Amino acid sequence: MFTIVFQQVFIMFLLMLIGFVYAKTTGMKKEECNRICNILLMIVTPCLLLSNLQRPFSPEIAKEMLFSLALAVFSSFLAILAARFLFLPRGQEENRRIERYGASFGNVGFIGIPLVTGIFGAEYAVFAVVFVVVFHVLSWTVGVGILKGSFRQMSWKEALLNPGVLSALVAVPLFVLNITLPSPFGPVVNYISSLNTPLAMLVCGFFIAGVDWKRFGERGVLYTSLTRLVLIPLLTMLLYWALGLHHWIGDGATLVMVNLIAGACPSAIATSMMSARYGLDGEYASVIVAVTTVGCLATVPLIAMLGQMIFV
Repeated sequence: MFTIVFQQVFIMFLLMLIGFVYAKTTGMKKEECNRICNILLMIVTPCLLLSNLQRPFSPEIAKEMLFSLALAVFSSFLAILAARFLFLPRGQEENRRIERYGASFGNVGFIGIPLVTGIFGAEYAVFAVVFVVVFHVLSWTVGVGILKGSFRQMSWKEALLNPGVLSALVAVPLFVLNITLPSPFGPVVNYISSLNTPLAMLVCGFFIAGVDWKRFGERGVLYTSLTRLVLIPLLTMLLYWALGLHHWIGDGATLVMVNLIAGACPSAIATSMMSARYGLDGEYASVIVAVTTVGCLATVPLIAMLGQMIFV
């Protein structure tokens, strides 16, 4: 497992490196990177979910999807609670909000899905996509409350009316009713969904190229990285083992591993975009995203290897 994950992570690193070099040599601006991010969020991710659910319906697959959904909800709330209690009062209040958000929410869409696809195959990508839908709901509700410092300002409207949730409202009924998209719509959706891995990795490279490397060693950045990449995945793994979740259904071990890898992803790029949206230090948030993204190249293979030793 370590070798397989390391190879896939190294492929992703090379794609990010290409994006990094391109951004540095062309002087790419943050606004341009954000526009490409929006293409991924608004077009590619919904098509990815739709494409992965274009398969024959069976009670077993439905059961596995519900199990994966439960794991995603459980691990997401666990990360949020862990970040809440691990980030004790210290430093600047605004930065602490950014750190909590960055530790709570991982980059499942841009990094988790490509990883799961490369390690387990395209047929397991849908279980990581389920995690993305949970991310969209929680980041626009609990995440907004974290960044604003008040959960009274959570936005259920934005949580439910976003591409991830809306695409699920279309894809799931088609899956349950065994409706296949006719040509040319089906091939178009498949072509667009295939962009996710290369485009997402290039965007990560663009993003890393735009941050101030001098801030990489700041205490808050390092603590957030340790929490996001090591403490939360290990805590999740420990609880899964204690509950014996990998024995609950037939393919439980693989589904638990998919969830662990998705949960071990670096801080979501939304950490920077949402921080800037709500008047916080977007540059500081960008540094957290960059450091955790680079750090995951080392931590994800180790988490996967440890998970294999415990669950497989």
